Amino acid sequence: VSGRISKIYADFNTPVKAGQVVAELDQAPFLTKLKQNEANYKTSVASLDKAQVTLDNSKRKYDRALSLFEKKLISFEEKDAAETDYLNAKSDLKSAEARLDQAKSLVDASRVDLDYTVIKSPIDGVIIARKVNLGQTVASSFTAPVLFQVANDLAKMQVECSIDEADIGKVKEGQQARFTVDAFPNETFLGEVTQVRYSPTVTQNVVTYTAIVTVSNPELKLRPGLTATASIVTGQAQNALKVSNSALRFTPDLSAEEMQKIMKTAFESMKPKAGSAGTDQAGSTDKTAASPAGVQTTNASPASSSQAQSGNPAAVFQGTSSGRPGSGRRQMSRVWMQDENGQLKPIFVRTGVTDNSFTQIVWGNLKEGDVIITGMNSNGDTGFGPGNPMRMMIGR
Repeated sequence: VSGRISKIYADFNTPVKAGQVVAELDQAPFLTKLKQNEANYKTSVASLDKAQVTLDNSKRKYDRALSLFEKKLISFEEKDAAETDYLNAKSDLKSAEARLDQAKSLVDASRVDLDYTVIKSPIDGVIIARKVNLGQTVASSFTAPVLFQVANDLAKMQVECSIDEADIGKVKEGQQARFTVDAFPNETFLGEVTQVRYSPTVTQNVVTYTAIVTVSNPELKLRPGLTATASIVTGQAQNALKVSNSALRFTPDLSAEEMQKIMKTAFESMKPKAGSAGTDQAGSTDKTAASPAGVQTTNASPASSSQAQSGNPAAVFQGTSSGRPGSGRRQMSRVWMQDENGQLKPIFVRTGVTDNSFTQIVWGNLKEGDVIITGMNSNGDTGFGPGNPMRMMIGR
């Protein structure tokens, strides 16, 4: 119904119960309409009673006329007139009954409209938005106007994660997820994937799918509408050997002849050695060790679990191998070390899952604590000799 807001009983953050009155419209015009319809209903009742009396009287006259006609005391026209009056009275009674039903319907509709002037909460919850003010006119239409927004249970929240089409196949219901929000940048919230929707979303020719992560919110820190950066654990293992992704991306600045010579020597002397299986975990710290000057180094280190991590406020996951996003299968790659003479030496490895910072090593001649190269700083000099002025940096 349309009307003017006359009373407001609830505001932002007000806890409400189902059926609790939160606002009222001005009831005066609706009460007036209800009284008018009730008066019309009473008139219809009286008209029905009158029609019933008329019918009874017409019935008696018709019965008397029929008896007299059989005795040939009145003419056929008189008997026919009495019968016509009787039939008209029956029709008038039916019309009076219909008018009474119509009047009753109008009364019922008026009472419903009057009830609609009292705005009640449909559920238990907390009012998170009030979109009307005292004295404001609310206009009804085909779409019901929104006066209040009520959150059902803020102790349980849902995070809508946008997953890239290339990674949606890795996301399953029941997987663990964690995310951060800008409001609490130093706190990580844990949740679980409870739904992976089939319906796609296309934005500028980019196809994504929505995954719902359910999270407990007992302290009510999380609020509706917060932007979250989420991570979903798509694989994990214990006692994994991991290396920095920068080590997998590193390629020395060598000529084609030098590179060919090094690779030939490496292939001839390569003796595969099974590495430990496992996966890495986002956020774990790597061990470092001293290394020859001029190269950025990091150490291979173990991790306990792994996850594919999203970028930006939508959870877009990138399962990778060899330190690059876009591949979820294990594949061959290489890292670089320096031998005892300071010469570059490639180590071929097979990579597993990654968190975009570290990558699991599932096979290769590496062990925990080995120093591997993640980059180098040179002032235009590509040599690796002792005279090369480079500084050591710790790789991540």
